[in-house]
Amino acid sequence: MRKILALVLAAALVLLVGAGHEFRTSAGIEISPESLREYVQALGPVAPIVFLGMVTFRSVLLLPSAVVLTAGGLAFGAWLGALLGGIGLVASALWCFAAARWLGREWVQSRIPERLRPLEERAESLGPPLIGLATAHPMGVMTPLYFAAGLSRIRFAPFLAACAIAGPVRAGLYAWFGSQLVDVGSPRFWASTAVLAAAAVLPLAHPRVRGWLLVR
Repeated sequence: MRKILALVLAAALVLLVGAGHEFRTSAGIEISPESLREYVQALGPVAPIVFLGMVTFRSVLLLPSAVVLTAGGLAFGAWLGALLGGIGLVASALWCFAAARWLGREWVQSRIPERLRPLEERAESLGPPLIGLATAHPMGVMTPLYFAAGLSRIRFAPFLAACAIAGPVRAGLYAWFGSQLVDVGSPRFWASTAVLAAAAVLPLAHPRVRGWLLVR
């Protein structure tokens, strides 16, 4: 029965992605911060709630996090955009983690070869820092890691802590950048662009960080 329910839920997720894409197409939402801002601001008082939902389920809508988070700063300003974006990223991490853990964790764990067990055990302690780094980094991959964490032995509390700390960092960087798009060419625009670029490049440029990532 559990396998049947898992298959049904997996099929529902596929249908949900298709429905999300259809909704975005019918609503005329393009993959750009300006298009998202126009759509959200036209909703009036419920705009922040709808935007929060779009960040949470951006993978269903096939929207990159960079575009959605930038649109938050463009539509609501740096502070509110960062707050909504940070909450949305954590909520997104939670549903991905929960769905993967409920759908297939037992099936995956039962099929891990014995020779890979030590690596699986290390993931329990090393996974949260890697997830935190990927979440905070402007170009880090998030959704696949969240699903992978749900399938692994990573505990919920460290996973939540890593996402709760790192999510607002990523959201804040993009929201600040997005809030400056109303005045492209201003000193604040160039400052936000420089900070975003530095946050993306400098951590990976450091040899110790690269070595740590490669080893882990």
